[in-house]
Amino acid sequence: MRWDWRPPAAFLAAAVACLAGGLTAVSSGLVGLLVAAVVLLLTRLDAAPDPAWDRRHYVGRHGARGEVQDLAWTMVGRDGRIGERVLRQLRDVARSRLARHGRSLDDADIEQVIGSRAHRTLTRTRSPLPTVADVRHTLDVLDRLGPRRTPTDDDDAGSPLS
Repeated sequence: MRWDWRPPAAFLAAAVACLAGGLTAVSSGLVGLLVAAVVLLLTRLDAAPDPAWDRRHYVGRHGARGEVQDLAWTMVGRDGRIGERVLRQLRDVARSRLARHGRSLDDADIEQVIGSRAHRTLTRTRSPLPTVADVRHTLDVLDRLGPRRTPTDDDDAGSPLS
């Protein structure tokens, strides 16, 4: 390590300037020490900021692994019940799945289609929130509906291909 000459030079320059300005030797020495300390501090500081971690930026796709991971973190609260965020997403999934079948959560007979437990889970608006078992049951019910509407005999009768 090289010896730095700037703090002692600043001390001498400040002390001599103060003596020439009419201060006592003790006061000049204290001002010189203060100036030397400031110069020492300024020479030791690094103006460049510390390098930061390079963050990878992932393109978030709907339904991608990161979204599932975020959902898993918020799945169960302290009391063993699901969080409000999970319930909102479950309702969104249910709305889109039911819409593919031409149904809605607001239909009068939807409870007969999905069952009372799944209906209670999807329409609950106050505490206590549903349990994980209720959510699992509701997801199973929605999976059994299938991703698309199954054609019926009535649909085939009106088609021009029949």
